[in-house]
Amino acid sequence: MNLEQLEYVVEIAKTQSFSAAAEQLHVTQSAISQSVHRLEKELGLVLFERSRQGTHPTPEGKQFVAKALDILQRMDELKSLNAATSTLTGDLHVATFPSVMPYLVQSAADMKRDHPQLRLSIEEKGSMEIIEDIRTNKTHLGFIAIYAKQLRELDGLHFTSMYSSKLVVCAHHLSELAKYTRVTPDQLKEHKLALYRDGFIEDFLQDFIYEYGSLSILFKTNNSEAISTVLNNNIAATIGHDFSFHQHPLWKEGLMKMIEITEIQQPKMQIGFVQTESREAAAAAEQFARHFRQAIELGHL
Repeated sequence: MNLEQLEYVVEIAKTQSFSAAAEQLHVTQSAISQSVHRLEKELGLVLFERSRQGTHPTPEGKQFVAKALDILQRMDELKSLNAATSTLTGDLHVATFPSVMPYLVQSAADMKRDHPQLRLSIEEKGSMEIIEDIRTNKTHLGFIAIYAKQLRELDGLHFTSMYSSKLVVCAHHLSELAKYTRVTPDQLKEHKLALYRDGFIEDFLQDFIYEYGSLSILFKTNNSEAISTVLNNNIAATIGHDFSFHQHPLWKEGLMKMIEITEIQQPKMQIGFVQTESREAAAAAEQFARHFRQAIELGHL
């Protein structure tokens, strides 16, 4: 067993694909497959199972990935030993788009435990607002979604991608929509929607209305709890990032279903961390990002 194999296993669990993991790590799929096979043989365990829905860790695999994540994080901390052993002070402002706030809270608690003199501020905002706040030094680190075509416009900002994302419909598992695996624009128009006020969703709506006509919108809101209430009570469906729904408690409890949207070509989106190239608060931001990344990846299993 070696660190390279741990990195392979974690990336496969994150991307749910051997080929995507190989692309992300800049190695061949054959190299990853052979390495993981040798690891499974050494451990006497099957770490992954493959299906039409993707590649997912087995129960034993989930335990292994969690421990591998912990080891890799500790290796990152050793690599930045000087910063990690120094008590961080000053201010650190962190922001995220909705749905991952529980991980942000946990990461803040971990940082405060290690660096009690660090003054932390966390908040939930739309991705474009977060980018603007970073440009004006109101925020030091942001977890955002962004169109791939917009990445070139992040002059002076550093973006680290974690996931690819797309918009999907999400509905209560007993709703009429839940009988679909994919939904067409005409089918979507027949169902009520409650929508989070988000730039990506607004772009989608504008294109949808231009091509197919109006949708039945119950309300729009900037309150993610309102969307959860609507879904939990089967009042309406919603539209959002597939990544966000994977983190949602209702999804993890099997109480809601994601449905792909067909016949509409969506722009490619990336999800990850953005921060200024300035070194102010850089050490704290980098450590916070490591805590946050681990919390999200553990929650994603």
